[in-house]
Order: sequence, then C-alpha cells, then structure tokens
Amino acid sequence: MIETLQSLRFIFVMMIFLSHFAYRDISAFDAGGDCGVAFFFILSGFVCSLSYGKRLREGQFSYGDFLWKRVRKLYPLHLFCLLFYLLVSHAPLDLKVLLNALLLQSWIPDADWYFSCNKVSWFLSSLLFCYLVFPWVYRHLSKYLTLIILTAYIAVYCLTPYDRVNAVLYVFPAVRFVDFYIGMLLCQFYEQKKALVFPKGTELWLMLVLLLTLAVYPFVDAKLRNAPLYWVVLIPLILVFVQEKGLVSRVLKTRPMLFLGSLTMPLFLTHQMIIGILIHRLPEMPVMLMLAVCVFVALIISWGVQIIFSRLLRLGSYKGRDK
Repeated sequence: MIETLQSLRFIFVMMIFLSHFAYRDISAFDAGGDCGVAFFFILSGFVCSLSYGKRLREGQFSYGDFLWKRVRKLYPLHLFCLLFYLLVSHAPLDLKVLLNALLLQSWIPDADWYFSCNKVSWFLSSLLFCYLVFPWVYRHLSKYLTLIILTAYIAVYCLTPYDRVNAVLYVFPAVRFVDFYIGMLLCQFYEQKKALVFPKGTELWLMLVLLLTLAVYPFVDAKLRNAPLYWVVLIPLILVFVQEKGLVSRVLKTRPMLFLGSLTMPLFLTHQMIIGILIHRLPEMPVMLMLAVCVFVALIISWGVQIIFSRLLRLGSYKGRDK
C-alpha cells in the first residue's frame, strides 16, 4: 500500500477508537467513528481498484485468488476475536454467533444482531460484500452505473426513517457499498490524472477542513452523519495524500507512523473489547490516564496479534508454494 495511506489508516482507526471510549464525564467521540468508517470503505474501494484494476482490464484477474487473499487476511483474525469474545463474555452459542462467524450479521437490520458479539465485526460483514461484487462492478464502471447507484442511494436515504438510520444507512452492506464505489471512482480519476499538482499547504488545509467537519457533526442531520458529511473532505484528502508530497506526508512516511499503520486491522478488531475490559476491571482513575492505559494496552496487544498472524500468513504462503 502507498505509505501515506497506510499511516492515515492509523489516524482514522484512532478516531474509531475514541468513538468507543466513554469514561466518567467524557462521552464517546461519535463523529470520529462515523468518519473513520467512511474513510475505510472509500479507501478499500480505492486500493482494490489500484491493485487489481489493470488485471481486470487486461483479463488477467483471478476471482478466486482475489477473494482468497482478502479472506485470509481478515477471517482468521475475525474468528480469533470472536473466540476471545465468547471466552470473556461466556455468551451462549446461538444463531447470532453463527451469523457472526460467517460474517452475515450486517444483513439483519436489527442492532441486537448486527452489533452482536464483537460489535465492530459488522464492518467486516459489509466489507466482505464489497469484495464479492467488486470485480463485476469494476468491469461495468460507467457514468450510467454511477447514476443508477447514486439515484438508488438518494432514494434509500430519503425513504429511511430516522429510527432505522443505523440499520440501513450505517451498517447495511448494499448501502455501504456506495462508499466503496466512491473509492473505485476516485481511483479511476487518480489513474487518469496522476500529474495533478496541488498548491503548497493543501495537506494542512485538508486536515483543518476535516477537523471542522468533525466539529459541526453534532449540528448535522443524523442521516448525513453516516457518510455523506465526510465524502466532501475524504475524497480530496485521499487524492492529495496519495501524491505523497508535503509536510504531513513526510511525517506519515516516518517509520513510527508506518509501524502504527501496520497495526490498523488488529487494533480495529480488538480495541472495543479491550476498552470495555479495562474500564470495568481497573480502579477508577483520571480520564486521560485511563485513555492512555487503554491506548497503550490496545497497541501492545495489536502488535502481538499482528506478529502472530503475519507469521501464520507467511507460513501458509510457504506451504502453498511447496504444493
């Protein structure tokens, strides 16, 4: 992955982290959660198109190989987190657990189902759908398909009642595919306009606009918060940072930031459970100290998990070559 984008992943996963941290008089940073999720869907569409677009255009794409690479990166870690949840919570083995194991929970428009077990795994459920349809959609990218998808999204947006916003606009896989599709369109534009030149300081201005967007979140309609609010800033942000120029990009390309970026997926999948355990098990302490402890422990655990699963992936690759 492009280095600046890898490091940006850590920044946005920390936004999601803060959206799940509520302690004493500090409420959860809901704006960061919605923004982070939108970023990862858009980035996934962008990266998939960047990595596989040429092969799809030239007829050298293997659907099975593509899915296998995606699933083997996500699924073992997902099952590990699900098992950890079951061991800690002593939850019964029921249909909810089965749907979580199969990453189908996001298709059930009920919070008791799509936020069951390891709650954040709903994202993987919706992302898996995006991966499944990506090759077909990429082959049919056109102005007409874009018009159809955006028209359908607007219709769903308008018809969704406010008490179903989370179930439909925030979680439901077919709706979140719109964010993924925006990433695909963004990649297409990037490949056609690689020589784009942005004024000096654009990165800093975009980060400021992002902060302002997060600040106005509480005053924006609940439907807009789920994704459209952030499209305006996330689209140019990715397009600018993929150029890897500017002061912020130089910071993002440092070894510490790249290392933190490599921990994104294990941190995403484990952080909510870790926060919950630490807040309930540790003695009461100042808010910032509790936050620091939660972040530190989450990073250490994510690092260990990353090492274990990276080695397992390499081992699986070696065995595959031997065959």
